[in-house]
Amino acid sequence: MYLEDNYNPADPNDYDDEFDKMFDKSKKTDKGYNAVYRKVQSKDGRWKNKKIDVYTSSGVGTRIRDAETGEYFPNYVGSKDEDLFYKVALSTGECISINGSNTLFYVSPQHYMNHLNVEVSPERIALWEEKRNARLLELKSSKRKNMGSVVVN
Repeated sequence: MYLEDNYNPADPNDYDDEFDKMFDKSKKTDKGYNAVYRKVQSKDGRWKNKKIDVYTSSGVGTRIRDAETGEYFPNYVGSKDEDLFYKVALSTGECISINGSNTLFYVSPQHYMNHLNVEVSPERIALWEEKRNARLLELKSSKRKNMGSVVVN
């Protein structure tokens, strides 16, 4: 028997609480997962606490992880490649992950600002972009050097 799923995300009655509970439970087994809360102003002007999922990266030698999605990048914590990411430490005490880390990596300061509803000064953004561009230039020049080498057996 064919059954069509007509899920409508705009319909508040079309909501699977059991699935969400199970999904939240599975996130809690992730050693880098945390939920932090931020005050966010709603459309009607009232301030509410909003739950925000964050994922921390572990210690030196582990792969860098996107703080919003939990995706792992091929780059490593403690390497020069950290300069390719906007790095933040949540030192407020609200981020207590099983892996013992409170370090968050974002692909840009804008990504960080959108995710945690915070502001970063234009001066800080410019400093980060300068640091990231220096690392990108370093990576580009090292690729050129490696392309010119020939291995002879």
